[in-house]
Amino acid sequence: MLRLEVKRLPNYQLSAIKIVVVCFVWSRLIKQQKPKYNAQVILLHGLARTPRSMAKLARHLSQRNLRILNIGYKAVLNNYQQILDKIELQVSQWLDPNLPVHFVGHSFGGILIRGLLARHKSWDIGRCVMLGTPNQGTNTATFMLSHRWLKYFVPKVTADLTPKSQLLENLPEPEIETGIIAGNVKFSLVIPVSWYYKKATGDAPGDGVVELSNTQCSNMTDFIVMPLHHSFMTWDSDLIEQVTHFIEFGRFTDKYKPIMSERLE
Repeated sequence: MLRLEVKRLPNYQLSAIKIVVVCFVWSRLIKQQKPKYNAQVILLHGLARTPRSMAKLARHLSQRNLRILNIGYKAVLNNYQQILDKIELQVSQWLDPNLPVHFVGHSFGGILIRGLLARHKSWDIGRCVMLGTPNQGTNTATFMLSHRWLKYFVPKVTADLTPKSQLLENLPEPEIETGIIAGNVKFSLVIPVSWYYKKATGDAPGDGVVELSNTQCSNMTDFIVMPLHHSFMTWDSDLIEQVTHFIEFGRFTDKYKPIMSERLE
């Protein structure tokens, strides 16, 4: 009867084979776990919000091979410079200098973006999208600060968001491609600020917090108005598509252009 003899490999050869296999498997895992990013995006929420308000947008952008930093901050007792200092530290520690960086800010988040851009002109800056940002201030802030009891419940930075405040007068506007989205739904039963919007602004067109004309910058690249309230716009799927389109192409889609593209005086 024919018997086959199987020679056992020496231990050192078995060890070498094991090392090769482990290295191969590990390299494959590393490639799967570390996606190649096209760029990075910093998200900044508005006052009285948290990063959760930008979570849907963050998830959508991350699916486009974008590296995301969704920053939170506390604005109740801190002034503008204190908030900006803490955000700047987080961004500096996270930023990949080999990738361009885009910005998306909701409301006060857009004002913080202006501060970051003014401090870091050397960054590889891409594009910026502002959502309901009071670039020229808002009379809603003026009204709340003058109200007999509302003034005790507003964040410290509210004074910086009044029209022609010292901060807004001295803060440079973005020098990069900037797209601005404003809303035109003035009232929401569940948002107390909008109860006073008509009285505070003289019923000016706006999103229930910020007047349309006050969202704009003099050198903005593109501007659209969407049927959204200030407080809920970041969750809107259509708005998220517009944000994504601007980051990728430097302009919004034509969906809202025929009736909304003109700059409001």
